[in-house]
Amino acid sequence: MASIYSDNFDVLITTTLDKVRPSLTDQITTENVLLAWLNANSRVTVDGGTVIRRPLIFAFNDTVGSYSGYDLIDVTPQEGIGWAEYPWKQHAGSVVISGEEVEKNDGTAQLINLLQAKLDQLKMSTADDLNAMLFADGTGNSSKDMLGLKALVLNSGTVGEIAQSTYTWWASVVGASTLDITTLDGVRVMNNMYNSLRINRSKVDIELTTQAIYEAYEELALPNLRFNDTRMADLGFESVNHKGASVVFDPDCDSGRLYMLNSDRLEFVQKAGRWLDVTDFQRPYNQDAKVALILSMGNLITDCRRAHGLFTGVTSS
Repeated sequence: MASIYSDNFDVLITTTLDKVRPSLTDQITTENVLLAWLNANSRVTVDGGTVIRRPLIFAFNDTVGSYSGYDLIDVTPQEGIGWAEYPWKQHAGSVVISGEEVEKNDGTAQLINLLQAKLDQLKMSTADDLNAMLFADGTGNSSKDMLGLKALVLNSGTVGEIAQSTYTWWASVVGASTLDITTLDGVRVMNNMYNSLRINRSKVDIELTTQAIYEAYEELALPNLRFNDTRMADLGFESVNHKGASVVFDPDCDSGRLYMLNSDRLEFVQKAGRWLDVTDFQRPYNQDAKVALILSMGNLITDCRRAHGLFTGVTSS
């Protein structure tokens, strides 16, 4: 079994990993509809520090106003700026190659193919796992999971260390308990929420839902509404338009839900130096194998919860 620990094998692994590292982030980002949209709008960012911290503006500056001549200008110190803080969440996967696998795939080409297959498997699994998290509430795996839309877009709970019960301006807009998406009356309700969510000239630009709801809206939109949307098509996803927003479905979206999101107020933050970071292959002391870890730290955050809306009881048939 000496070949698995040879210099040549280590060089082969290192060379292959160096080629794979740049594609890991790209593939995972482009295959996830929410991350792809955020990335296209420069809302996938890199940050450092012990927590993710973002400033919040929750009140106007009262010193602004007209004046003439020698009028005194108001210099009263202003409140109305606070902070939202989010914890970093960790994510990991591993690639393991046994000595037996190496011996059965003797030769450089076969070993590269084996390693590539394992890395492709890891990329697909990582993308799938992250996507599920981004539609969940962050309580999975004893609250070690990253935050998802189910936590950020709600009119209750504490998010970003801000309790909505104390600070009502922090709450998202949650619509009627039932919404019939098969009728134009249902679309009018959607229109009302869309118009109500405009924040400082910034507005909803993506709406995420289930396949059933998407298809019901698409059927209604085809004869009645403008539905061509080249923005999502350019990212590789099928969509229709609702006013100025792209309506897209995702299999991980909970049944009956339709999220209205403002990407200006939503951000996926990656930890500097620790996003899809591939470690060198190492040999465990008690195994005939070598192991590499893929390590990440990040989280989905918002700095304006009230910029997003949600319908939870959408009827699609």
